[in-house]
Amino acid sequence: MIEALKEIAKQNPQGFTVDLNLNPVTSGYVIAVPETQNCFGDQGLEKVLEIARDNGYCIGGWLNRENGRFYWDASLIVRDLEEAKEIGRKFNQIAIFDLDEQREIWL
Repeated sequence: MIEALKEIAKQNPQGFTVDLNLNPVTSGYVIAVPETQNCFGDQGLEKVLEIARDNGYCIGGWLNRENGRFYWDASLIVRDLEEAKEIGRKFNQIAIFDLDEQREIWL
């Protein structure tokens, strides 16, 4: 699964979100879980995958343009915007991602 996720990341360097069956998630609001903050490289991917599997989270990745690193996240998908904002704040996130509109929502 790790190699498959790395291939997805290679094909989608600007970012992606998939479920645990590696199907693209294309709707809802993405909230990264705090336990996977600052996960990058193979070690970070392994941690994200373990946390995602244990909790039923989705897996995502995105390129930080400021430092050139590709980050991995275990993510919760929420359908309601206000609920997503509330959870995002609880998780100390600075932003969540709207998959439908393909945009960041700053908190």
